[in-house]
Amino acid sequence: MRQALIIARYTMLEILKSKILYNVLFLGIGLLVITYVAYSFTYGEPSRVALDFGLGCLSLSSVAIAVFIGVGILSTEIESRTVYMIISRPVPRYSFILGKYLGLSAVLAINVILLSLITLSMFFAIGGEYNSLIPWAVAFTYLESLLVLAIVGTFSLLSGKIMSVMYTIAIYVLGHGISTALETSFVKKRAVLESFLDAYHFVLPAFYKISIREYVIYQSDLSSGYLFSNLAYGVIYTLGLILISTFIFNRKNLD
Repeated sequence: MRQALIIARYTMLEILKSKILYNVLFLGIGLLVITYVAYSFTYGEPSRVALDFGLGCLSLSSVAIAVFIGVGILSTEIESRTVYMIISRPVPRYSFILGKYLGLSAVLAINVILLSLITLSMFFAIGGEYNSLIPWAVAFTYLESLLVLAIVGTFSLLSGKIMSVMYTIAIYVLGHGISTALETSFVKKRAVLESFLDAYHFVLPAFYKISIREYVIYQSDLSSGYLFSNLAYGVIYTLGLILISTFIFNRKNLD
């Protein structure tokens, strides 16, 4: 574990040096602009519009960063030949892959924390009221980015960068749209298709389970059982993919 933490630290510092978190500055400026527009011209509840836009930007930016940094979780190390220097020492491969994931997860945490502070500060500044689901929405957004990171990281060990990104985006879109598809009359009238889509949940991640933005915006109530069960779903799925990545990396021929 000590070796994994050392690798995680250097991974995080390397990514931070790439100035990837400049997106926080640009998105922060964008949030300021949209909040001003919402406050000045929106009829009704401008704070709700600002919160909706802020949480949306938080989710999209976190997923984008997860895909961008996750796709190179190993390929970049192989191209620069640093992976050979590390695993040639008494460093187990599982420590290396775990350290990479921990370092990337730390970068995602920084992004989520900073953008959340910007979003919520502006939300409360224009009269928004606290909702007990807001912390859950932020936590689920971070979990969503971790799950995307695990998906693209696993694919990057099996295929090229472009295909890994395409597979991950496809799974992400399907994972959010599967619940809506199951509710359509087109699917309900076709038992075979409905059964196929139901089976999706047992193979690929259902991202809609860890997305509660709409409930936050419209101040709906969610039971603690629903929140904790979906939290456990996301955590278990993410850890399972990391274990698969570790297994693949242990058997991967790096020659």
